[in-house]
Amino acid sequence: MQLPDRLVERIYDASVLDAAWSDVVPAIADLCGARSAVILVNDRVTGELSFADEFGVGTEYRRAYLQDLRQDDLRLDDLVQQPLGTVRTDTMIPRYAAYRQSRAYRELYKKLGTEHALGAFIFSDGRRSYGLRVFRSENEGAFGSAEIERYQGLLPHLARVFRIRSLHQRERDLASRLQHVLDVLPWGICLVDEDGALAAHNGIAKELLFNAERPLATKVRRLAGEALSEWRVSGRQRQVSVLRVDGRNDQDETARLHVLIEVIPENSTWTGNAEPLVMVVLATPAPDAERQAENLAALYDLTCRERAVARHLLSGQRIAATAELLDIAFETARSHLRSIFAKTGVSRQTDLVRIGLSTPAIAGSRPPESDLIDH
Repeated sequence: MQLPDRLVERIYDASVLDAAWSDVVPAIADLCGARSAVILVNDRVTGELSFADEFGVGTEYRRAYLQDLRQDDLRLDDLVQQPLGTVRTDTMIPRYAAYRQSRAYRELYKKLGTEHALGAFIFSDGRRSYGLRVFRSENEGAFGSAEIERYQGLLPHLARVFRIRSLHQRERDLASRLQHVLDVLPWGICLVDEDGALAAHNGIAKELLFNAERPLATKVRRLAGEALSEWRVSGRQRQVSVLRVDGRNDQDETARLHVLIEVIPENSTWTGNAEPLVMVVLATPAPDAERQAENLAALYDLTCRERAVARHLLSGQRIAATAELLDIAFETARSHLRSIFAKTGVSRQTDLVRIGLSTPAIAGSRPPESDLIDH
């Protein structure tokens, strides 16, 4: 069956452009001699049915059908039970007479002029099945062989489109989960592809790689490329223990970064990458909690008591233990904590620790003072 080239093009446009469905669905209905059409999504785990797109049925159909009448739709029950790609018309269902007496038929299909249906589920991603149904009225008559043939000609194209969309959604979900993992880690982490481009990175890596005073992006790309080449030849992972930062003396701890490089093979379940990626982990030598608290105090203008609270939190203490160690009331400690959060722009202790680990030493930071001094 030869389909209109323009329609086929628009169908494939819809694999990446959601807006294209508003043109595709009406064109499909017109091709099949139907007055309306819907793209169905059936969740095979929960049994929930939803409409991905529709033409000619309106919000009344969606609301009434999904909320109340779905359970009485015998012809959809029949369709759901068929193997993927099985085309069904309403006259094919074993309980056709019962369907004509059902509430779904009387209260919805007859009112909307959608008494006759033609449909199939054509793709499944394991959990969800995607299908297409087109409708016409009793006066227009049942779908004939010519309309069914045109409908069947659409199905291979739609199946490919649903598969492409499913893969794109999987990639987006993986990318979102990956970025979330990167953002909560207290080190600079970036993923470098085989062309040397940064496929993903977190905020700490961005600061280290593109700092105007000491840009490291070029060095990291070179190291990643060397590691990938070595891995392809020998299969060995390469670890670099220290990366020298230009413009710093050897006594300055910010002059050195601890670097771990590991190649992630293609099709990793962690990243879903189609090609190998190189993961680069960058970490400055971690100062102790006292030094971290000093740096935060200098950078965010913490009071002496706030610095004391921060020091205990950075060493892993909870706020209740911190209050006891400082011999202050719990609510007082919480008040200091809220002030620290407000000044540093975070809302969780883990984020405060991350800032403490990633904040470089500040020249001229205040020397340690007694925890008993209050401000």
